Amino acid sequence: MSHHATIPTLHRRRAVLPRTPFAPLAHAIGACWRSMVRHRATRRDAYFLMSQPDYILRDIGIGRSEIESAVRGRR
Repeated sequence: MSHHATIPTLHRRRAVLPRTPFAPLAHAIGACWRSMVRHRATRRDAYFLMSQPDYILRDIGIGRSEIESAVRGRR
């Protein structure tokens, strides 16, 4: 009788959390938090670029009037 060695799988399964009545609320709070973090990062980047001299902005390839759209990814 031969025994075959089994190789353990390294795949991880995502934990399935039980649905609770508060799940939609938790999802909404998480979405608000992620939105706030993105907004703060956008503002931080815009303030940084606004503090740079014009020659640096020219090197990057944007003008002062384009900073807002550049940090929001619309350029």
